[in-house]
Amino acid sequence: IDEAGQCIEPLAWCIFPLVDKIVLAGDHWQLPPTVLSHEAARLGFNRSILEAAIETVPAVFLLNTQYRMREVIAGFSSNYFYNSLLLTAEHLHDTGVHLTFIDTAGSGYNEKHGPDGISLQNAGELRIVQKILETESLDPSKTAIISPYSGQVASAREILPKPLRISTIDSFQGQEKEIVVVSLVRSNDDGDIGFLKDYRRMNVAITRAKEQLFVIGDSATIGADPFYNAFLT
Repeated sequence: IDEAGQCIEPLAWCIFPLVDKIVLAGDHWQLPPTVLSHEAARLGFNRSILEAAIETVPAVFLLNTQYRMREVIAGFSSNYFYNSLLLTAEHLHDTGVHLTFIDTAGSGYNEKHGPDGISLQNAGELRIVQKILETESLDPSKTAIISPYSGQVASAREILPKPLRISTIDSFQGQEKEIVVVSLVRSNDDGDIGFLKDYRRMNVAITRAKEQLFVIGDSATIGADPFYNAFLT
């Protein structure tokens, strides 16, 4: 079963009785199964078969060398999620600045609700994206802009160059680009980070870039959270 980290357990049990040997492949530290029912999620049905198996099956193997991204880009995820066991292939060791955090704290670039009144947008962060594209002379065909908020993605598609790949984090899982800009969006006086609390989603976001990763966010909003504090540090 490929992408077993997104496979709900009842679905797996439809297959298991029919076979003699099962191999589950995936990453339980990336996106969990999509479960639309809040009641089902509350009852534990958003837990993948891979998560269940890792706790009970003795034959667990980590593919411990990654061949996608520069060492510094993989470094935080390796430390936080994989006990520093994830290594980087030798030809991907750092040769310059591959990871940049752009801090909007105190800039007045606050989050706002989009036209649908639900999803969030941050126009200030999109202005920063435009500035990065100009000053860094990034090739739009090799660059992706991703955000956890569909409202920010919709707004980005209206104002940014068409050759750019602009996507939510969820729909970008399994993909990669030379350069990735992540817009975190959340900026408020209450330190409310909403579903930025889903660290597995952020693990996906910060491991899509091969050469350069730019993360735009408000350290004053996200910094009180232990995960983001560790990332900023």
